Amino acid sequence: MTTPGGPSTALHRPGTVGEAVASLAAEARAGRPVELLAGGTDLVPALRTGTRRPAVIVALRRVLELRVRGAGADTLTIGAGVTYTELAGWSLSPGLAATSRVVGSVQIRNCGTVGGALGSANPRGDLLTFLTAAQAEVLITSESGSRAAGLDDFLNTGRLPGELVTAVRVPRPSGPQTYLKIGGRQAAFPSLVSCALLVDRVRERVCCAVGGVAARPWRVAEAERLAADVDWSTGTAPTGLARRFGELAAADVRAAPPLGEDPRHPLEYRVHAAGVLAARAFARCLAPRAAPHREDTP
Repeated sequence: MTTPGGPSTALHRPGTVGEAVASLAAEARAGRPVELLAGGTDLVPALRTGTRRPAVIVALRRVLELRVRGAGADTLTIGAGVTYTELAGWSLSPGLAATSRVVGSVQIRNCGTVGGALGSANPRGDLLTFLTAAQAEVLITSESGSRAAGLDDFLNTGRLPGELVTAVRVPRPSGPQTYLKIGGRQAAFPSLVSCALLVDRVRERVCCAVGGVAARPWRVAEAERLAADVDWSTGTAPTGLARRFGELAAADVRAAPPLGEDPRHPLEYRVHAAGVLAARAFARCLAPRAAPHREDTP
């Protein structure tokens, strides 16, 4: 295989996780950097423009093990090769499904994968924001065995030479979940600011992450502490708590390491937008339900 405008590139097309890991390990021992190709939504455009010229590509589309979803008693496991389209209708995780439905265009959703989102680590990435709120674990395999890493640890270190991300693991939902975003033409463009919020009625807590403001999706810890004021017997919050949640979420991301300045969308605008989205997400998941209207009878 030859990349546009670049030197010859070695191509591996494994059929199993074991074969993929063996290829990665061999290239790591040879000291040759490897690019992984699954959906190709990031790599293929980069190859065409010549901005990335890898010595080796390991194509993963034939590795069916990476396209499996599973459910345990307490967790859900999503293979690294699962696409957004496959997640968009998954009833076992409504928040993950809602997130997947607003990723990019139809073409991107059909091709883009969970592993690709983790590999690109886009701080505005929709899936990365949801996985941050969900406190996801990343499952990784190498010749020396398998391991699980917290999402934050994975983002700090990335995939080490010879390793393959095989799946992510998240807790099974135990309450309402939602995902909200703003950006140019909602579906077709990357998020400008996003917010994922998950309610855990078993542990009586709220987990919320904001994307597009900090250098990576950011858990709003101070805002999450307001879960202590929720009436967990009914799963509803007092009037005004959503507004306070949004204010604290905005303060949380304002204090985080910034993503960087955007002349068209200044930091203060994005901070404000984060607070608005967080308040809406909180209200959507925890607002008191209105009593059904009954007409008076004579």
